[in-house]
Amino acid sequence: MQRSISIIEYKVRQAHFFLEKIAQAGLDFFAAQCFVDAFVIATRSITFSMQAVISGVPEFDKWYEGKQAILKKDTISQFFNKYRTVSTHIGDTVVRSGSVGRDASGRRIAEYYFTPIPDLPDIPGQDVLSVCKHHFKMLLELVFDLFVAFRYQIDERWYYTRENFRRLGKTIEYAEQELGFPRGWTDVSEASSEPERWAALRRTQTVGCELNALFLQYLGKQVEGPDSNTE
Repeated sequence: MQRSISIIEYKVRQAHFFLEKIAQAGLDFFAAQCFVDAFVIATRSITFSMQAVISGVPEFDKWYEGKQAILKKDTISQFFNKYRTVSTHIGDTVVRSGSVGRDASGRRIAEYYFTPIPDLPDIPGQDVLSVCKHHFKMLLELVFDLFVAFRYQIDERWYYTRENFRRLGKTIEYAEQELGFPRGWTDVSEASSEPERWAALRRTQTVGCELNALFLQYLGKQVEGPDSNTE
């Protein structure tokens, strides 16, 4: 890949940032409108970044085609695609109504709603925050599936495994050299086994998936590394 997976991770975290801002907008109606607009643009960028980062990887186009078919059947996803067009190319918004109530402690709270406009007549009936959370969760599931399906290409922990380098016709010495170290760098003693050398390389030179906290929070699962199992 020519581009880093960190681009996708950044766009996901950016979308989540604006999702949290929507939840924190409180009684500030204008702030809620601005944060929803920003959230919509950020979430659309997630799929754009996926295509930019993974494009050229064998089987990605076929895999993504199947995922696109799922998104096209989801009415919320289609709504947000149209919302982005209206927001970006026209400048209008469908976050136009709300209600104010009180929580159990008596504190005033607000809920915001989408209202149809001529350029976007079909809107979800649920409150804005619930709809945004649904959309974010669906895209997060898509990114999680990407990490699983293409783990050898995008997750450094899986890239630097004996299994992957054997598949590529390369050795651990090549991996060491690729990382800028002399060949045999992990061969610290005669007792060093190859699995131990690969584990040492991953432990010192890889970061892992930086979205696991969000995967766990919203999906109840996380991307496992090779050292979570027996290599």
